[in-house]
Amino acid sequence: MAFIKRLTLVFAIIYVLVFLYLFLFIFIPPFQEFIIEARQGIAGLTEGETYYWALIISFLICFLGSASVGFPIPFPFVLFSLSNSIFLRLSDLGFSARDIAFHPEFWLQISGIAIIGGLGAALGELTGYVIGFGAKKIAESRRSDVLQNIDGFGKVILRNEKRTPLYVFLFALTPLPDDILFLPLGMIKYPFWKCIIPGWLGKNITTYFYCTWPLLFQLGLIFGGLEANDFTNVVTEAILLLFTITIMFFIMGFDWGRYLEERTKKKEQN
Repeated sequence: MAFIKRLTLVFAIIYVLVFLYLFLFIFIPPFQEFIIEARQGIAGLTEGETYYWALIISFLICFLGSASVGFPIPFPFVLFSLSNSIFLRLSDLGFSARDIAFHPEFWLQISGIAIIGGLGAALGELTGYVIGFGAKKIAESRRSDVLQNIDGFGKVILRNEKRTPLYVFLFALTPLPDDILFLPLGMIKYPFWKCIIPGWLGKNITTYFYCTWPLLFQLGLIFGGLEANDFTNVVTEAILLLFTITIMFFIMGFDWGRYLEERTKKKEQN
């Protein structure tokens, strides 16, 4: 129960900060101007030689997002911001959203960020797999509720071993820390090549999706007859962050071990 309280407190603080950020942005004009100017300033982050820094940031944040255990690292938000800087830079040059959709430079640069991010995520998955056996000992000796919930979730996924690669691929499509799944895979010594390949493919799709989200959002607003501007972009980024941390909270806070036990008992009774 103490774990639930601590975890809830951490996520509650994150929620409060995000909502406070939105409140200040919407209702305080000076703060809104500051954020918009800062966003316009990051347009140079992916310009020229500084683009390599964007690649490094993408690699590191995706690596940490995949390797983190017990603490949410919202790497989709960072990928969104990096790709959005490319979109903003081309917009400043006079290109419309429709023009950018067919601009080769946009697709080339976001592909680099997405692929490098996918590589970082794959290496992060390797970290979780390697420490899996040790993590199980920690969970048993220290009664780590975080790792016990993670282990329970892994057991739910691994009930049908033939479908495990498919589950790994589908799980990699989510913005969740991959150690939630790769720790139990390491614990049972599941063949690494059977999980790293579908995991890497899934993460590449995920990173590519978040990198194209700024363009898709702009085009969606245009086709919907709405105006796409800095205000709507900031609100969208905040909503994306809230969505990501909500999923993380559900996976980390739910007692998957108890769920599996109750489900097994029901099947035995039937």
